[in-house]
Amino acid sequence: MTSDDTSIPDITTAHDPIRGTEDLRQRWRALMGELGFSAGRIWFAFVGTDRRLVKILDWLPLPPEPDAHLVDMLTGGLATAVDQLPVTSVAFLISRPGRDGVTDADQAWASVLIEAARRNGLPIQPIHRANDVHLVTLTTALDAAA
Repeated sequence: MTSDDTSIPDITTAHDPIRGTEDLRQRWRALMGELGFSAGRIWFAFVGTDRRLVKILDWLPLPPEPDAHLVDMLTGGLATAVDQLPVTSVAFLISRPGRDGVTDADQAWASVLIEAARRNGLPIQPIHRANDVHLVTLTTALDAAA
C-alpha cells in the first residue's frame, strides 16, 4: 500500500501516460484535487492504448458493504465497452468520507472488484482508495492481473 503525500498534481497531469502504479495514483490524485468526500463512490475510468486515462470519468454510489451483484453488472458492462473501444483496461478508485486508514471494507470492495473483473474478463489497473486525507494504492498490478 502506497501512502498519499500533501502535494496535489496539476489537473493537466491527469492525462499524462501511466507507466506504473504510482503514475496511476498520481493521475487519480490530480483528478480528485482537494480530498474530502460526503459519500462513498466507485470511480472508474478507461485506460487507452496510449496508456493515458480517457477523458471520461464516471462513478456509482458506494454502498456500505460490497455488493457483488452491482459490481458484476458494472464490470460486465465495462468489459463489453473495453472490447468495443480503443482502450486496454479500466482503473477503479474507491472514495469515501473518513480520516482513518485502509479498512476491512476497503479491502473487501477491492477484492469484490478484482473477482468480478476476472469473472467478466475485464482487464483492470491496480485499485486505489481515497478518503478525506489520503489517496492510497490498495492492490498491485499482479493482484489486478491475476
